[in-house]
Parts: sequence; C-alpha cells; structure tokens
Amino acid sequence: MNNIVEVNQFLLFQRLRWRLLRNNLRVLLRGSLVRVATILLCSLLIWGSLFVICYLGFQELKSPGRWGVPLNMRIMVRVFDMLFIALTVLLVFSTGIILYSSLFSSAETSFLLSSPMRADQIFAYKFLGAVAFSSWAFVLLGSPILIAYGIQVENGAPWYYYVVLPLFFLGFVLLPGCLGALITLFLVNYVPRHRKQVLLVILLVLGACIYLWITRWIPETRTILTRDWVNDLLAGVALFGGPWMPAHWMAQGLQSAAREEVGDMFYNLALVWSNGLFLYVVTAWLAGRSYRRGFNRVFTGGTLKRRYGGGRLDAALGKFLFFLDPQTRLLIVKDFRTFRRDPAQWAQILIFIGLAVLYFSNIRRFYEQEIGKAFQNGISLLNLVATSFLMCAYTGRFIFPLLSLEGRKFWILGLLPFERQRLLWGKFAFSATGCLLVGEFLVIFSNLMLTMPWHIIAIHVVTMAVLALGLSGLSVGLGACLPNFRESDPSKIAVGFGGTLNLVAGLLLLVVVIVLMAGPWHLQLAASESRGETPLTVPVAMLWGGLIVGMSVGIAAVILPLRAGMRALRGMEF
Repeated sequence: MNNIVEVNQFLLFQRLRWRLLRNNLRVLLRGSLVRVATILLCSLLIWGSLFVICYLGFQELKSPGRWGVPLNMRIMVRVFDMLFIALTVLLVFSTGIILYSSLFSSAETSFLLSSPMRADQIFAYKFLGAVAFSSWAFVLLGSPILIAYGIQVENGAPWYYYVVLPLFFLGFVLLPGCLGALITLFLVNYVPRHRKQVLLVILLVLGACIYLWITRWIPETRTILTRDWVNDLLAGVALFGGPWMPAHWMAQGLQSAAREEVGDMFYNLALVWSNGLFLYVVTAWLAGRSYRRGFNRVFTGGTLKRRYGGGRLDAALGKFLFFLDPQTRLLIVKDFRTFRRDPAQWAQILIFIGLAVLYFSNIRRFYEQEIGKAFQNGISLLNLVATSFLMCAYTGRFIFPLLSLEGRKFWILGLLPFERQRLLWGKFAFSATGCLLVGEFLVIFSNLMLTMPWHIIAIHVVTMAVLALGLSGLSVGLGACLPNFRESDPSKIAVGFGGTLNLVAGLLLLVVVIVLMAGPWHLQLAASESRGETPLTVPVAMLWGGLIVGMSVGIAAVILPLRAGMRALRGMEF
C-alpha cells in the first residue's frame, strides 16, 4: 500500500493528447494525401482572399482622395471592437456546441467518468480540445485582417506587433470559450429537459437583436457608407466597446502595438490573459462540482425516471410525408429523431440559416443605395452559389456518415421485414426533404429581396431542386459504398477518405449544375441590360440545352451512387 504513487492527472491528459495528435497526424499523412492537400488549399484560398480584400480595403480607407482616414487613429479601435465582438459571439456558440458533444455525447467521456479521474480534469481536457478546434475559424478570419492592417498602417507596424498577435489570440479565446462552457453547464444542470428549447430561444433573441441593430443603421431613406453614417455607426457600438469589454482590450492592445506604445500594449495583453485565466479557473472549479451532476441529468432526462415516446415534431413530420409508404416514413422519422436529439447538429444549421436570412433580408437596402442595380444579377448568382455550398457542406457533414453510424446497430434493422435497399431510400428521402425545404426557401427569399425577374427565380428553384436531389444521392450512395463502421464520431467519418471523396464529388456536381443551368440565364439577363450598341445574346439552344444537360447530370448523381450503394449494402455481412 505504501508503494502507491499519486499520478499527476493534468500531465497524464496532456500526454494522452499529444499521443492522439501524433497518431492522428501519422494516419492522416499515410492515408489520403488528396484530403490533406484539399484542406490546406481551401484554407490558403480563404485566408489569401480575406488578406487581399482587407489589404485593398485598408489602402482605400487611408487614400487621401476617397476617405483619408489615418489607420493609426483611435477610430480604428472602434472598427476592431466590432470585429472582436462578432468573433466573440461566434466563439461562444461554437465552443458551447463542440463542448456539449464532447462532454455529454462522447463514449470517451463515459469511460473517463468511470475511471478515478477528477471531474475538473476531465472537463479541462475536453475544454482545451474544444477551444482549440473552435478557434481555428477565429484565426482564419481574424489573422488576415490584422496582418493586412499591420502592413498598411502608417510607416508599417513594428516587428513585435506580429509577435504579440498570436499571444493576444491565445489569451482572448479563453474568455468566450469559458463563457460558452458556463452556458453549457447551466443548461444541462438546471434546464436538462428543456435545454434545446432554451438554446433555440437564445438563438432567436440574438438573431432578433442583430436584425434590429442592422435595420437601425441601414434605413431605407439613408445613404450608407458615408462619413456621417460611419461615424454614427461607430458611435452606436461604443457601448459594446467600453473599457470593461474584452473585445476592447484586444483592439486597444493591438493598435497600441502598431503605434509603438509598448506600455499600453503590455497592459492590455495582461488584461486579456489575467481575466482569461481567472475565468478559466472559475469555470474549472464549477465544472468540478457540477459536471457529473449535469452528465447524469442529461442521460436521465432530468429525473431518475427517463421518459420515452414520440414528440410532436416526429408526428408532424410523419403527416408531412404522407405520400411515402409507412416503412420508409418510419425510417425517416427515426433519422430525424436522432438528428433533433443532437444539439451539436441542428444548432449549427440554425446558426447558418439565421445568418443567411439576416443577410438576405437586408441585402436589398445595400444594392439599391450603394452597390447599384448593375450588380443585382451577380449578387443573385452569388447567393445561389453560397446556398449551394452550405447544402454541400451539410450533406457531407451530416448525411454521408448516416449509414456508417448504423453499423453497430444494423442487426436490429436486419430483423425488420423490409429489404436493405429501403434503408438507403429512407435516408435519401430524409436528406432530400431537408435540403429542398431549406434550400428552396433561401433561394426564393433572396431573389424576392433582390426583386429578380420571375424566370430567374424559376431557374433557381429548379437548380436548387436538382442540387438537393443530386447531393443527397451522392452522400447516401457513397456513404454505403465507403462506410466506416468502426468509427462512432460522425465528424471523423466525414473527414475520412470517403467523406473527402464525397465532398470533392459534391463540389464538382455543384459547379457543373450551376454553370449549365443558371449560368446561361444570368448571362442572358446581363446581356439584355447591357447599354452597348450591339448587346450580346445567348443562343436559345444554350439556355434550354443547359437546363436539360444539368438536370440529366443531377439525375445521374442520384441513380448511379444509389445503385452502387445498394449493391454494396446487399453484399455486406452483419
């Protein structure tokens, strides 16, 4: 008994994290190099595009002929306040969603809680991973803006500006990360049976506040992007950029570094780190006392007796799908029930849909007053492309792993009196229904806000229907051809070889269908509005031929992958 040595649990978890990271990198590099190259290329493309846009924007902002705003003035602090406030909101929600999945829906967490590990150490291990994962978007969006600012500021920022930039980033992500963790712990401990409803109410209230704020500063009778408008806008966000806000510490510290005010820079850096570490200690202390209690409440529904039964949403979906046979309808309801019980999935979709609706509902104000109707056609096409990209990401992230997640429970489905191919049709109908409802709503809403001609709206509706069916067929069919029954984490399935292949195929389908079906009609609309003496015209054969070929490609994207998936599914042994 005297030979028992106490283990440092923190160092043990860090050693575990390092070994998992090393093994994952080794598997990743030994596996598909195409996947690694695709991820790096997309990240570099996004980062480079943002850098170029911000570089040119700062150059335009300080040019004497246009704005003549010196970039080292205090007004830039207000601009950065807006940037970091927006990133804070995104980090709070993303960290909370990821942390909920890793703390309360992970098999690894159940195993760790059964071991003699302290709850606060398990929480810290999962928290650091969630913050690291969610902060990638923060770095990807924030670093090109701040680096471009450092280059364009008068006389250029000193060398230590770029050195302290990652230090500010690392300290700042602790603050919204801890806030998201505290919200998550509160929901699972005090409203365990209604946490989804509370989260939905929070999202709706936040969206309403953002909408009211935007409509206030982009009114119908006011010219935007003028000096007076910008001054009023920056004055309106002064409340959120006060000296007690972490976003202001970031903005003030980085501008102090660019202005070579070393003392003020270190003061704000110390504010960020001291408050971030203090809030992290408080969060870990509360987690040590409430994490196990919240975990038990999540798995018991808030009481010792767990309640079972179908929900009203399931019944409503069953009635909505009245045209399908009962077996397929029950399979769709089963997948929908699994989907709605996972806030990590539907919360992400609600956030994206809310941001899209917020953007589409206010875009008309922009183009009528500043951009001009000459860009209306291009904005409509870009909205179609953006909605299609979101749909492609949704099917790749949530639909492709569906069959793989059935692997360990497939014997239950095998006892049911229906053929295996009906399982694929059920998942295809589930995906197609969701994509059609959301995709058609977004494209119709965006075009109505842009007051596009009726024939463009009709083309977009048909294009979105082809993409919804095609992307669903690809994801379901390839998911059956390239399953991964050994993995229970859908995110890992989605980034595997099969998920990468599905993503590449979906992007190719997206480009081909939009170019063939919507491209010629937008080109024709642009030609008809041209003020040249001899406006160009698009041949009628290209207009209708593109529609026919695009629809044929979409049909092939549904039939061929599903047939291949059915053959693979019939040949599997369980």
